[in-house]
Amino acid sequence: MEQLFELISSYGFPMVLSIYLLLRFESLLRGLKESIDTLILLSNIESADLRKLQKEKKL
Repeated sequence: MEQLFELISSYGFPMVLSIYLLLRFESLLRGLKESIDTLILLSNIESADLRKLQKEKKL
């Protein structure tokens, strides 16, 4: 806790708070990125399946 006070007095509260929040949210942002990548992959698979079904219906 003492180190935190030293950082605040040296760099200022807004800068220390910004760094803290960036470090805290980094893992959340990585999780969101993985979720979005998974959704994109699933969407691409669904689109490919729909195109395949449409081709089969035309034949």
